[in-house]
Amino acid sequence: MFTLHAFHPTRGHWHETDLGAVPRLLAEPDVTIWLDLQDPTDEEARVLSEVFHFHPLAIEDMLHDYGHPKLDVYDDYVFLIVHGVDFHTLDLDNGFVVNTLELDIFAGPRYVVTHHSDNTLRSVSELHRDVCDPCHRPWISVRVLHRLLDRLVDNYLPVMDRIGARLDTLEDLIIHRPEPEHLELVLDAKKTINRLRRITGHQRLILESLARGHIDLIPRDSIAFFRDIYDHFVRVADISEANREGVQAAVEAYLSVSANKTNEIMKVLTQISTVMLPLTFIAGIYGMNFDIMPELRWTFGYPFALALMALTAAGLIIWFRRRHWL
Repeated sequence: MFTLHAFHPTRGHWHETDLGAVPRLLAEPDVTIWLDLQDPTDEEARVLSEVFHFHPLAIEDMLHDYGHPKLDVYDDYVFLIVHGVDFHTLDLDNGFVVNTLELDIFAGPRYVVTHHSDNTLRSVSELHRDVCDPCHRPWISVRVLHRLLDRLVDNYLPVMDRIGARLDTLEDLIIHRPEPEHLELVLDAKKTINRLRRITGHQRLILESLARGHIDLIPRDSIAFFRDIYDHFVRVADISEANREGVQAAVEAYLSVSANKTNEIMKVLTQISTVMLPLTFIAGIYGMNFDIMPELRWTFGYPFALALMALTAAGLIIWFRRRHWL
């Protein structure tokens, strides 16, 4: 499946429904095109090599998930792999399900070619609506690239903020009621956040290259726009790092609260054992099978033994309270 947009300074914007129009559009000097491929067929994918003449290794990376962001600079185009949030599988209410989708981008002086999986990226679908707005001037390739990356980065921010808020709620639950399922949620959050942190770390370096003017494709007067994207993504990376620290704090809070709970239980059991020890000693003394023992034939021997046990237990409890052990 593909979508082909064409832009011209005077003719404006229009759609093409035939991939065979790509060579003709590229031959027109004032036309800029955006070709968006979504799980293309083999026939549709041939346009990458036969028409655009992209490097075969870059085409291979585009058509197969590469795994992490990257930036390759060629003679007259750049190849980027970036990741955006998959809002179709996003679930922060019942767990920490935050997946990302790979977006592959070829950008040249008069074209942008994008590729993504069957699950449409929100940033791409939003841009499809934007380019159809008649209020916009015809776009050049750098503008398409900027708007793609800008949308993609902006969609990260609310998700990262929600992860932080969810971690705060989970930490409160752990402090007041530590349960094993809370620890499972924390461990799921840790894996998700570490994965996002790796992706944002690589992606930050790519956006920094675009923002510092290291790419000849980006004109000097457009660098400020890419610097703005980079500044936004620095915030995303900072929030990701803060979330990593937050999940580590949640793990430590669970372990600390669980240890304190165990200590409280052991304290109570120790106090009970300490109180029962002298009572067991008294019962053991009076339970010995000797014929001649004090109080053995005494009428009040049994009440005396019970009273002695009660006084001993009461004395120990009073002593514990005075030492603030109870």
